[in-house]
Amino acid sequence: MADITIHLEPAISGRGLGQLKSALDTLGEEDQLSIVMEAADAHQATRVIKMLEAHGLDYQPRGSHDGRFYYIIARRKR
Repeated sequence: MADITIHLEPAISGRGLGQLKSALDTLGEEDQLSIVMEAADAHQATRVIKMLEAHGLDYQPRGSHDGRFYYIIARRKR
């Protein structure tokens, strides 16, 4: 089981989304993907979530305790 982390900060960019797509294409059945973005950019998470859904992933969004970051943890649907 691999734990892959993608940082989409300080802003969500085309380059960051390209890295996310590459990770999604190689994500195995038991792997976990952690996506990190600034809390101020959480309103842009829709693009990320649509990519996760298109690749058949379950995901759980959550904020950090200090309110600075927004995380999306994703795994393949079972």
